[in-house]
Amino acid sequence: LHAVVLLCGFAPFFMFGFLFTAGPRWLGVEPPPPSAWRPPGALAALAALALVPLEVAGLAHGQFLLRLAAGAYAAGWLGLALLFYRLIRASGAEDKLHAILVFGALCIGASVVVAFAVSGPAAHGWVKGAGLWAFLLPVFVTVCHRMIPFFTASVVPFVNAFRPSWLLVAMIGAPLAHGVLEGMEQAAWTWIVDLPMAALMLWLTVRWGFRQSLANRLLAMLHIGFVWYAIGFLLAGAHSLLALAGFPGLPFGALHALAIGCASSLLMAMVTRVTCGHSGRTLAADRLT
Repeated sequence: LHAVVLLCGFAPFFMFGFLFTAGPRWLGVEPPPPSAWRPPGALAALAALALVPLEVAGLAHGQFLLRLAAGAYAAGWLGLALLFYRLIRASGAEDKLHAILVFGALCIGASVVVAFAVSGPAAHGWVKGAGLWAFLLPVFVTVCHRMIPFFTASVVPFVNAFRPSWLLVAMIGAPLAHGVLEGMEQAAWTWIVDLPMAALMLWLTVRWGFRQSLANRLLAMLHIGFVWYAIGFLLAGAHSLLALAGFPGLPFGALHALAIGCASSLLMAMVTRVTCGHSGRTLAADRLT
């Protein structure tokens, strides 16, 4: 349940909120009316909020209601994903790649909750592996690839919007490859993916203007969140090499650097920017934020 709630229990609500505000601008379509997203959104919210208390009750009375709530959450999630898919289908935009990739990752995330609903604790391997490497990280880095260069170039002089397609392939391909190796119980060999990816992402933070971004708090929040992506792969590579050498390694280092350091920091930064931009406020983060 810890894996389900922290990987899939709250981030999707921020994701869909983002996709139904910024997403239509990407796709050149009208945002969906509230009547379209309220029913699946309400179902998903009520079901997600029920997971923890039902788990507590389930310790004494079985887990049927817990898994029923997970199934309802998955149904609400898939309803919201279908609504976003309809926006993609209705779009005449030339570049729909980022939206399509996010939709695919959201479907994998829904499969994680479905697996928990069907199999309970037996699904932990899929929940943890697919939930992090095939859902959470691909969604965030796809949005980063589209938005961080654009935001930086619009704020910082002399930094251009560098976002080639091969870079997006690497940013998504590395977590997928790591997840496959981990799923095949080859954790001692993930360093083959992790360390080159860490080097590429550290270079990218410089190329995207990390140092220059620190002059603008709101922009700095995005860049600092993204730096954790490189740190997470560096820790994953270190853990893999230690495992290869027969040492215990750092089993939770990469997990928490990527899920808390990267995803949660980026979530806060993106929510702050979207909230300011869509409510008529100045695009700025105050000291407390």
